Amino acid sequence: MMKNLWLFIACMLLPALFSFRLPPFYLVNKVYTELETRQLKEGKYMTVKGEICYEANGNMVSHYFYPKDYVLLSNSKGEVKLYEPSTNTVVLTQNNAFSSQTSEFYYFFAGKLADMGLNEIGYVQEKVYPEKDLMVSLWKLKKPDAKRQVQKIKLVHQRQSPVYMHYEDGKGAIVRKVYYYGYTQLQDVAFPATSTEIIFSGKDSTVTKTNFRNFRLNEQATSQYFNYKIPYNAKIQRL
Repeated sequence: MMKNLWLFIACMLLPALFSFRLPPFYLVNKVYTELETRQLKEGKYMTVKGEICYEANGNMVSHYFYPKDYVLLSNSKGEVKLYEPSTNTVVLTQNNAFSSQTSEFYYFFAGKLADMGLNEIGYVQEKVYPEKDLMVSLWKLKKPDAKRQVQKIKLVHQRQSPVYMHYEDGKGAIVRKVYYYGYTQLQDVAFPATSTEIIFSGKDSTVTKTNFRNFRLNEQATSQYFNYKIPYNAKIQRL
């Protein structure tokens, strides 16, 4: 069960220029929100419910309480700890793909919505053009690397907000799509309360829909999971 949930959470964390005027990073220092994610894979649904505690310093704690109780801690360095209270076990790993800076919270609250962090992960804009009320930008690797699964990315904005992204492999096949919608205004930041991700693998696909609600910001963002500490006597596993 823990392995399956770890893979599910990993999919949620994985991701993904215009002269927009973006809000300063410091306007939102803390974010609290509840989430519900439903994933459809091979005809079966998996639902996860939880809460997110995000801080501008890059620390993020995700507490999942359904179907089981787990606490996921991540930071900007890609250090990840997945703690299971029922067994007092913590899984440790480090991977930039799991960094809190690959999360929607970082992209939007750090003012990265113009490129969704693509510059930071090794992509450069190749082309940009309007399409009705949309602005489309195409991205490629800064340095050619045939080993990278994702070679090109398409990013679409509507009224300065990202609404769609897709990722292509070396053969031009789309391996991942992400839709952003249900925008809600959080101070000066328009944030997508709902996103749908589709990951393609051969003829199969995995569809994940995530809904955020009950946002609280800055002083109102309170939870026991901010600055959460894993018990010192937790049993350690490493990936």
